[in-house]
This record gives sequence, C-alpha cells and structure tokens, in this order.
Amino acid sequence: MPKPLFTKLVAVAAIGFLCLLGGGVYGLSSGDRMLLTLSVLIGLCSLVRFLLLFRTIRSKSYDVLSGICKKKEPSLFRKNQQITFQADDGKEFCFTFEKSIRLLEGHRYNLYFRRNSSGPEGYKDAPPDLLGFEEIVEYSSQS
Repeated sequence: MPKPLFTKLVAVAAIGFLCLLGGGVYGLSSGDRMLLTLSVLIGLCSLVRFLLLFRTIRSKSYDVLSGICKKKEPSLFRKNQQITFQADDGKEFCFTFEKSIRLLEGHRYNLYFRRNSSGPEGYKDAPPDLLGFEEIVEYSSQS
C-alpha cells in the first residue's frame, strides 16, 4: 500500500473516530441531542468514506503517474493552480489542483488518481480525482 494512500486512510479514520468520540461524550454529558446526532452522522459518513477508500486501495483501482513537475502557475484570485507534469514516457499533462497541493518545479513525483475518474489519459473536461502524491527521492550511491 503506497504511503500517501495509507496516510489518507488513517486520517479519514482518525477524524471520524475523534468526532464520534468527542461529540458523543460531550453530547451525552450535556444532554445535547443535536450534537450527539451530528457526531454520529459524521462518524458514519467517515466510516463509509474509509471503507470506499480502503476498497479502492485494496483492489488497486487507482492509476499511478510518475514524472517531473515542469511548471506551476498559481491563479491570482482563485484557489487553484495549473501544474504542467511530464510523465516518464515524455507525455505532458496540464492539471488544475487546489493551492494546498504543494508540488515543486523540477522534482519527481508519483501521482495517484482514482481509476474511475477521468484520469491522466482522459483528462479533458473534468479534473482528475487525485488521491495523493509522493515525492520520489533518488539516492545516489557514493563509493
């Protein structure tokens, strides 16, 4: 299981569990039914999201795109950025990602996309469903 996908899986599980635990304990102790109901709903939604992501990872229904980030252009008044990515086979892809995704120009990455989405090959109309990314650090052997 790739590290970025495992990290995302753990984060979804932790958020759901902590919301359920914290909201449930406080809702029961203060008698607040609304908080208790919302905490249970958030916990159930996180469980469903966890199971769907786990199924995606377990069945390996994701695509991996390896290559180098060539260019990164942030939009001025939007929450998006344009990233030009060159795959190892020489193809270039232009993606629109949120600004919170920090890819550095000239660095090598593995990008993980959900296979059911419009993925790297079919990226025309809708943005791809990025599951995660990891930087590939190449070690040089010194003799």
